[in-house]
Amino acid sequence: METREIIDTRDIDPDFKFLVASDEDGAGILKCFACGSCTVRCPEQKVKPEYNPRLIIRKTLIGLKDEVFRSEFLWICSSHFLCLSKCPQDVNIKGVMDAVRNRRISEETLGTRHEDMRAQDNNFKYEIAGQESGQDLFHCFACGSCTAGCPERSLDAAYSPRVLIRKILVGLKDEVFENPFVEICSAHARCLKECPQGVEIPRLMTALRRLAEKAGYTREGRLVEKEAVHEKIEREKRRKEETERVFIK
Repeated sequence: METREIIDTRDIDPDFKFLVASDEDGAGILKCFACGSCTVRCPEQKVKPEYNPRLIIRKTLIGLKDEVFRSEFLWICSSHFLCLSKCPQDVNIKGVMDAVRNRRISEETLGTRHEDMRAQDNNFKYEIAGQESGQDLFHCFACGSCTAGCPERSLDAAYSPRVLIRKILVGLKDEVFENPFVEICSAHARCLKECPQGVEIPRLMTALRRLAEKAGYTREGRLVEKEAVHEKIEREKRRKEETERVFIK
């Protein structure tokens, strides 16, 4: 006799779908009526039947947060957008998966510490992705291949591009700017060779350094008062070597 999996209502988080939808990338989840068009078109589903975007969305809408967080599909979804082309509701499945993944990363990093939640800057990741050198940010699914191949990590185990990217996605701007790895990263590109998504970590670090400098962070990661200067004037001064460098470009 076939056994059925019983849902225990004590495991349901009714607010989970709204937390996902509160992320700009996850807003579309509330438009989904689980027709299954995304799963039919999903190339990952052909690799492994358990990779099922429709199922993940249904569980998210029900509130089965723990089951959703345990799914491998969150990290496998590869931004092909075949699902979006067939969705009658124009739900961006990849965006929803990003939002769910960011929620998991946020909870793993911060837990339920409300004082840390107040320190989050939810726009931080968009500031970085909005720069030419930071456009790869949302391609990262935090697999850790970059950290495994990073030679700086042999100097100090705390130097981890993966941890830094996780903190960016969570919105811990101050912790990111104060992290010495932002400046230590030496652009050797080993991480790029290992990354399955082709994320250029050195370029991301460049985007971070530029934002850190604008925010007035010194090499010691300390926020200091800095006179506001127009970007074009600042760039011209740098070209003429008339300004002191704070972070390496």
